[in-house]
Parts: sequence; C-alpha cells; structure tokens
Amino acid sequence: MKEEFQSTGTLAPLINQKEYTENEKIVLLHFFTNVDKNIYCAKDSLSSQLWAFLVGQYSRTPLSMRDRFLQLFEDAKNTYEKGLIENEEYITLDKLAEEIKNSKTLNLEFFNKKASDFLKKWGVDYGHNSLKDADKIRFAIEGVSQVFTKIIESPFPALGDFQEKSTRYMNFKKENLIISENLKNSKYAKEINEVNEELMNLYEESLPQIKDALIKNKIIKNEDFKNENAFNNTLDAKTFDIARYVLPSSIMTSLGASFSTRICESHISEMLSHPLEEVRLIAKSMHKEALKISPGLLSHVKENDYLINKKQKILNLTNEIFYKKPEEKIIKGIQKENRVTFINADNIDEIVLTSILFENGRVEGVSFSECLEKVKTLTQDTKEEIMEIELGSRGEFDRMPRSIQHGKILFEFLTDFGAYRDYQRHRASHQIWQGATAIHGYDYPEFTDLLELNIFKQKYDKLMTKTTLLARKISKENPFEAEYVSTLGHLVRSTFEMHPGQLAYVLELRTTPQGHQSYRKLFQYVYEILKEKAPLFSKYIRVNQDLESSRKKQEEK
Repeated sequence: MKEEFQSTGTLAPLINQKEYTENEKIVLLHFFTNVDKNIYCAKDSLSSQLWAFLVGQYSRTPLSMRDRFLQLFEDAKNTYEKGLIENEEYITLDKLAEEIKNSKTLNLEFFNKKASDFLKKWGVDYGHNSLKDADKIRFAIEGVSQVFTKIIESPFPALGDFQEKSTRYMNFKKENLIISENLKNSKYAKEINEVNEELMNLYEESLPQIKDALIKNKIIKNEDFKNENAFNNTLDAKTFDIARYVLPSSIMTSLGASFSTRICESHISEMLSHPLEEVRLIAKSMHKEALKISPGLLSHVKENDYLINKKQKILNLTNEIFYKKPEEKIIKGIQKENRVTFINADNIDEIVLTSILFENGRVEGVSFSECLEKVKTLTQDTKEEIMEIELGSRGEFDRMPRSIQHGKILFEFLTDFGAYRDYQRHRASHQIWQGATAIHGYDYPEFTDLLELNIFKQKYDKLMTKTTLLARKISKENPFEAEYVSTLGHLVRSTFEMHPGQLAYVLELRTTPQGHQSYRKLFQYVYEILKEKAPLFSKYIRVNQDLESSRKKQEEK
C-alpha cells in the first residue's frame, strides 16, 4: 500500500474519481503535466483566467482539479441543450481531443467565458480576493521612460515581478528621449531641449574618451583576461558605468512585468490616478490589454478618487510646513558618511537569537517572550555558539534560514538615481522615495579624476549644475513633471527598511565585484554600520569589501 501511495507523488492514493478514457487523457495532457499523480502543473495552454476559475472551484467541489476541468464539458453540454450558447461556441470533449491530435486551433470560448463569469461574480461582486491571486497577468512594457519604470515597480504591497532591460546593454540615442506634452508646451520647453541635447552629446562623445582612459591607466588590462571577449565586455560595462551618469531620466527603456490580478487591479487603478500623463496613458493601455486576458476580474478597474484628491493637498501642505527652508547649495559629489543615515533598529543580535531559540523550542513549547528573556541572561559564549550552529555552515547559495526574519533596521539613503534604480528592485524591503528629483545636486562617476577625463569632468559639472537649476525652477511649479528633467547621476532620497535576513541577502548581492561601484559603496557602508549595531549576526554576512569593482570573473564565466 505504501509503494502504491508513493507512486502518486504523495502519501495518499490517486485523488481522481474515475478511470480516464483515451480522449480524456489527450485533453488533460494538453492542459496538465500528468494524469496519474497527485502533484501536477498547469501547462501554458491553460489560460491564467481558466486556472483561477479551477482554483476557485477547489473550495466548492470535492473533485480534483482535473476532474473539475472535465466536468466543464458536461456544463457545456447542458448549456447548449438549453439553447444558451450558439452551435459554433459549443465543443465536445471528443471534438476537442480530435483538434488536439490534429493540432488545430482550439475552440475554448465557452470555457473561458464560464471562467470569466465566475471570476467576476466571486472575485469582483463578492470580493473573494484569493481568486485574484491565482490569476496572473504578464505584460511586455516597451518604449517607456526611466521615470515610469520606478513608478510601476513600486506597487504596494510589492508583489509584482519585474525584469527591466539592463542599461549596460542598451544603445541610447537622442531620439529615445520621452518628454510629456505638458513640458513640450511649457515655458521651459526650449531649456529642456537644450539641456537634453547637451547631455546626450556629452554621453556619446565621452564613451570613447572614457574607454581610452581606462586602458591607458591600466584600470582594465587585456593581459588579465582569459579571452578577448571577456576583456571587451568588461571594458564596455565599466565605460558605460561612468558615462551613464549623464543620461536623462527621460531616456527610453523596456521591461517585463507580471502581477497577480489582485495587485494588477489596484496598481493599474493607482497609475490611472497618477499626476503624470505618461503613467496614466500606459495604465490605460495595460488595462485594455489585460482585459483580453482576464475580463471577469478587471472589468471594473478605474481611477481612484481618494488618490487623486489627496495627492495635491498633502503636497501643498507639506510645502507650507517647510516653506522657510532655505534653498540648499548644489551638492557636487557625495561623501561616504552622507550616503547613509542610520534611522533606527531593533536589537538585531538579540532578536535573531530569540527567533532561533523560539523556532527550535517545540519540545518545551516556549513562548517568544520567554526566549527573549532567556537570551538576555545568556553568556557571550553561548550566544556565539547559537549563532555559529545556525549560520556558520551556510553554503554559498544557501539563503538565510527562516528564523532570521524578525526585527527591522531602517536607513535613509542619498544616492544617484542610477544606483536607486538598481537597489530599488529589492521589493522585499519597505521603501519610500521622493521621485527622480534633481534638486539636491549630483554625484561623480568613478575615475573622473583621471587626467584624461579632466575635460569630461568640467563639462559634466557645467551640465549637471545647469540641469539642477532648471529642475529646481520646474519643481516649484510641478514637482512631478520635473522628474523628467534629471539624470541618472542626480541625487535622490529614499528610505530602506528590512528584516535581518533580507538585509543580509542585499548586502551579499550588492557588494559583489561585478556590481556598479555606486551601490557597492552604499552597501559596504551599510555593512560598516550593521557591524556596530549587530556584531554577532554581521559576522555571518559575506560582504565583499574590495574597493574596486570589476565584471572580469563574471564575463569570463
């Protein structure tokens, strides 16, 4: 009996309530990965909307998902016999099996409509949000600004999946700039065009200059590489890492995005309510396309009056509260101590040790409070022993254990926009930011003190100052539109809060040598602070403290 159960992939017998006919097997194997196991996946041929319908039926039928799927053909037959669907919409199981065998276009109109009607009734009218979590919408979003990408990548809660084009591998051109109609028709249009023209000219002319300087100063040496391709790719990446600082935030990019329907509906609604024209336009386009995939759950999505009404009011009030604040000088280059401001943290070592004891206290059934009190009485040697057993043998690709997820540590960052767009992707963190502003000033790229880059640095200073002053003027009238008048090198403020396990992951990932030097410096300094706040736990975080960054190993690999 035990072997029989294990053959199903679980410790239970096969859940199917019937023996399948040959045609039933053909149809089921077209949509699912097997017919003889208790564990199976839906294939790409099963629409996300139909999947959500079947998931929703789990709580309303004793049938397995495969058997409930087959029951749809009985539903179709009953509906057809009542004259509620046309002949061309009706398809029998045997006819569908024949179409699959002959690789014909499948007629699934009845099934998708049934799923749509069910999801609308239970997911929208009755507010069963769990159904919306099962339905997935996948977008390709192309020809959008860097400003827009940070807006769409910041849903709350942060449950979207995003893959943005790496700026290291894109060919940026002047014609790839996106400017809103409001700015094109504003009194600043001429100045914006001039600044963008100069920035893109500097970007294009600086690429060969930077590359030559890196070679001449032996910062990247051909003889250090196993092959020519690795050398060239590393050189190109480092060249771009320096030049990208002058790229306007309005430069075009593309990304892929996937959401559960629950997140999709709330996020599209939020974007439909955004002050920026580009965001509203893209949100309308996303909604239109998403309706083709999941009409039942997304038919009611619209702009949110609450978000529209409160945004300008709270912005105005905040401006009134701080109106006496004198205009800051333009920051030119940010020092290590100014990059990171420690705000607050729990006692990380104490909370991590408590969590470890609590998770493993099942025999005695001790409470979290008891564990916390016990940790306070332990000797230093015992604390170190607990931490060593829990974390000391963690392998290179092992994530932090589940116990390391209580406690919070909060920082404020002042970084260039390019660095922010990289570390912002860690959506497991709690983040707030002030937008792609240029009002603070800017940071310098790496190696701009080289003699060969002296002219580049002079032009960079002049242009970044000019852009900063223009952005400040526009920001006083429209702080949202002003986001298009900034560059990847301008400084932005953000907050970054994580639990210890998440922070360890980011520290290990964002200090690797192949990363951009800007965020590497940022998280290297974060680690210095963490060592003070959590000396026990921080010993088990593998941070690369090398001063120089290089993609050499990555490219050779």
